[in-house]
Amino acid sequence: MKFLGLLTTLSILTSSALQSDEAVKDQAKKALEATGLKFETTASGKNYSIVFTHPENRQHTVYMSLTPNRPGKLITYNLYTQVWYSKDAPDDALMRKILGRTKKLGAFYLFKDSHDTWTLRYNVKFDATDMPEIPKAEDKLVKALKDCIFFVNAVGEETDKELNGAADIQ
Repeated sequence: MKFLGLLTTLSILTSSALQSDEAVKDQAKKALEATGLKFETTASGKNYSIVFTHPENRQHTVYMSLTPNRPGKLITYNLYTQVWYSKDAPDDALMRKILGRTKKLGAFYLFKDSHDTWTLRYNVKFDATDMPEIPKAEDKLVKALKDCIFFVNAVGEETDKELNGAADIQ
């Protein structure tokens, strides 16, 4: 009886939760391909980058982590964009302005990279736990991924313009 209970428990888990990180990474890449968005792997090899062109020749990039986060049985990916950067740490007024913003989806955070550059980023954790093994454009989660990428881009561009004015941070 205990063995049957264990088999039942294992069969309830999603197939994604049982896959290796490499298999899940491949599945995420296929989902990103299914969105129809043009993307490439960053020079660091840690993210995919999707570049959006906005009016006045402005560009904004959304990044998607290649490596999944696996809290418990979930599989999530970080989708983020930079909205400000400087060699100097941001002042208190800027931090209060940006971190005081509330979004229903995602959050702003401060990051210092290996080149000692400070960046303010907007991040959303995308839940890809139930992504189909072979994602297609019409799949619910592929559509949600595309919508989420567009949302991160919109928040990023709006915030970039507010903080940096006409200067495009690209």
